[in-house]
Amino acid sequence: MISRMLDALSHLLPSRLRDQAPAASASAAMTPAQIWTYCATTLAVTVLALAWLTHAAAVAPGTMARSRTPQFAGQFAKIPMGGLYGTVTVRQLVNYYLQNPPRAPHGVVPARLPRIGGC
Repeated sequence: MISRMLDALSHLLPSRLRDQAPAASASAAMTPAQIWTYCATTLAVTVLALAWLTHAAAVAPGTMARSRTPQFAGQFAKIPMGGLYGTVTVRQLVNYYLQNPPRAPHGVVPARLPRIGGC
């Protein structure tokens, strides 16, 4: 069955590679034990790689605890904007965004934000 699949896909190879490719033979077929070994090994390597990647991407418990604690906007560190802007606070960024919302796509009228005023 594998040799038929290889023969069917051989037309996709460039002619110079097609001539160099070894011909599939009946003796190259895998035994059921080899197939099961290959599948089990591939599955084990995949699970181990995913476990390692999950562990590597995990956030430290202390960082998670701090992220669950709400903070006031004034408690955040200043954000370096670089160039002419220097550093700005989170409050300045939020105020700028509220006063200058992003432009809507052509033809779409954005909903007007209500003005929130003090006493």
